This record gives sequence, structure tokens and C-alpha cells, in this order.
Amino acid sequence: MKNKTNDFDSFAEGDSQLPAGSAFILNKIHQDIQKLAPHKSQVAVKMGLIHLFSSILTLSACPQFGLRLFFKGEGLMHYFMQLTPTFCQSLCGGLYLSVTFLLARLVLSYDEWLMILRSRTLSIGTLTLGSLGTFAMINQGLSLEAGAFWILGAVVGAEVASISKVRIQKLFAWGRA
Repeated sequence: MKNKTNDFDSFAEGDSQLPAGSAFILNKIHQDIQKLAPHKSQVAVKMGLIHLFSSILTLSACPQFGLRLFFKGEGLMHYFMQLTPTFCQSLCGGLYLSVTFLLARLVLSYDEWLMILRSRTLSIGTLTLGSLGTFAMINQGLSLEAGAFWILGAVVGAEVASISKVRIQKLFAWGRA
């Protein structure tokens, strides 16, 4: 088997060995790839819209920090409290952000999803802190303990949802051409 690293290094160093038009062709290919690659701003807007939609879904099922969009009653919070009252906020945060990342995996193209994965810490951090800040502005009675547990759950939920991409991709592979 050939050593591919040495082949690449010799190719990268040996510009003089390329035929006359090769530099032009390589630049043209590079420009075409740049045109087809997703832009960070477009991916950020798509992720924001996905998060808005998933927020509507989860806030209709679980009244996090007292914010409820539809229906009445305790919703999933009732069941989370029966499981563990201490970590109820963590379960709500985990559900809240994992739904966003699961929907993002289904909606975004492969290249867009790779862009999210490359900046996963930034994506998770931005969505977590932005959402918690919004909840804190709406509900001024937010305690430090509840916020910390919610952040813990949201980060873990988003991380699990983002690393389980292979299973999700295989599960929904029939939907993509």
C-alpha cells in the first residue's frame, strides 16, 4: 500500500511538475467548491428557525420555568417530578435542546450538519445560554440552582442528540434520496 501522506506532500510541494493549466483548473475547482459550500450565516439562521420551532413544540409539552405556550396543567413536568424532583429542570433542559438538535439533523443538509458539528460547543452554548436568558427575562423568579440544573440537562441532551447522528441517519435514510 502506498503512503498517501508522502504522495500528498510531494503533490503539494511540486507545483513546478504540474502542467501549465493545472493551477487554473485547481483554482476553478476550489472556487466551485466554495460556491457550493454552505455559509455560516445561512446555517445559523436555519438553526435559529429550527430552534424556534422546537421551542414551540417542547414548551407546549413541558412548562419550563413557568412558561407554557399551549394547553393547561403541568404536562411532562408532572412526570419528570415523579421521576426525580431534584433533576426535573435537567430533564426539561435536556428535552428542550435535544429536540432542537434532533430536528436539525433531520432538516439540515449533510454539509450544514457537519458545520454544526465542527462548532458544536459554540452551537450548544449559544442555544443554551440564549434560551436560558430568554426564560430569565420572561420569568424573573429564576433561581441560580434551577438555572444550573437546566444548563446541565440542556448541554447533556444536546450533546447526546448531536453524537447520535449515525443512528438517526440510518433510521431516516429512507426519506433522503
